Amino acid sequence: MWRTLGQESTIERFSRSIRDNAIHHAYLFVGPEHVGKRTLALDLACALNCDASNRPCGECGTCRRIVEGKHPDVHAITLDAAGTPEDVEVVEQDRRRTRISTEQIEDLQHASTLPPFEGRWKVLLVENADRMSAEAGNRILKTLEEPPPHIVWMLLAEDENRLLDTVVSRCQRVDVKPLPPAQLERHLMTAHGVPEERARLLARVSRGRTGWALSALADDSVAAARASRIESMIQLVQMTYTARFDVSRETDVLYRRDSRAVLETLDIWTTWWRDLLLVKTGCAESVVNVDYLNDLNEQAGRLGLEQIRDFVGKLNTTRQDLDLNVVSRLVFDSLVYTIPRIAKFPVQESVPPDVLQETSETQ
Repeated sequence: MWRTLGQESTIERFSRSIRDNAIHHAYLFVGPEHVGKRTLALDLACALNCDASNRPCGECGTCRRIVEGKHPDVHAITLDAAGTPEDVEVVEQDRRRTRISTEQIEDLQHASTLPPFEGRWKVLLVENADRMSAEAGNRILKTLEEPPPHIVWMLLAEDENRLLDTVVSRCQRVDVKPLPPAQLERHLMTAHGVPEERARLLARVSRGRTGWALSALADDSVAAARASRIESMIQLVQMTYTARFDVSRETDVLYRRDSRAVLETLDIWTTWWRDLLLVKTGCAESVVNVDYLNDLNEQAGRLGLEQIRDFVGKLNTTRQDLDLNVVSRLVFDSLVYTIPRIAKFPVQESVPPDVLQETSETQ
């Protein structure tokens, strides 16, 4: 049974390929983070090796071990999320941790030289493939040009434009798209018994990404992390520049240790500023962060349209600079410096008496 939701045409294509014994040697799964790329890839790995007649069954020992990451013929790599030394001088080592390394690709290449151990197909899965180093991308290209028999590569990427064109051209593209919020809302209610109001909120803030919604449903820390990132942006627009540069330093340290966490923060900040743009242009009904609508209205009322639009562009440039390996501290310094600043108290509003008293006492 395919676990992936809302990808019926792709599943039908995979089923037909398996039935006709027309398996491609490499697939490129493209879609936003948490949209279900890995689940779909593992479903395909199960279907290729399942012991049942109706593949994938999801119940046989082969399917269970593949899903649990214990099958000897399914090898997966992703970004190295191991903690880095506290010594911030280890710049190059930290930077390498934001890329799929050549050594990781070489390990998969070695696995590809060996026939399947017990299954029909050996599956080599590369998560975050669009974050391969240039050398790793060139190294994997050699294998894709001369694929061994009974080997299937599965590359997972958010943005195929970050991959070598020659790598993309040798893969069969698989688009994994978010669900319409209404469909995800119904699924959460019917399949998981989620109350209607919460299902509607999860479907909206997840932007149709099934994986994120289910993770937030199973683990409260996922929603808490989102709330923390939104609150940090709300606070940043009111911070002094000195305080902002402290945030930049802390962000840089975190980026060297766990780049994905920072990239997720940038993603949520981008969604926030796009929501501000929607509110500013009279399209508030389309915002993602509906549970923060009051804050969005308040900020949008105190920012100009050009300020909002320019900072959305700055956030996009920040991601591009990080992809290009621009020194991360400089990237984050530039980002926090250009965040439009909103005074804590609007000019047209009277400042509370206790604040006036505190101000006069410090002068």
